[in-house]
Amino acid sequence: MNRTEKEQFVTDLTKGIDGAQAIALMSFSKLTVDQMTQFRMSLRKQHVRVKVLKNTLARKVFSTTPYASVSDHLEGPTLLAYSNNDPVVAAKAIMEWVGKENFDIKVKTGAALGQVMSNEQIKALSKLPGKNELFVGFLWALKSPPTKFLYALQDTPRKLGYALVALRDKKQKAS
Repeated sequence: MNRTEKEQFVTDLTKGIDGAQAIALMSFSKLTVDQMTQFRMSLRKQHVRVKVLKNTLARKVFSTTPYASVSDHLEGPTLLAYSNNDPVVAAKAIMEWVGKENFDIKVKTGAALGQVMSNEQIKALSKLPGKNELFVGFLWALKSPPTKFLYALQDTPRKLGYALVALRDKKQKAS
């Protein structure tokens, strides 16, 4: 990489990290090109960007962000995944691949929700419901009481109708 390419890499990475809701640093080794391509493609579908880092350049970038302590984990081959969207979705997408068989990738550290997180914290974050799931649950909670009330209103006249029909049938049999 020449100097202009390095400067461009630093500015692009700085822009990506500044707006990121979730960041994960991962170590990778023994990955084939096909595995790396599948990994990147599946994360891209979840709006998670993936970059292979040059550790010295990444240290410069992280030193200017609130996540400066993340740069302590920049050793060996490092892969950065970051997302500008829901941090829970990003964590789920990454952790889905971490446990796969014959896929050697490990989360070193990360950051989400404004704080630096360990591997265990990212794993716990991946088990939470995402924003969309929370919105759906909230809408169901809003919809439920009026729906039950309408069913109750509809039920009473129906039961009265059934009772009147039964009474009429009883009188017709008696006469």
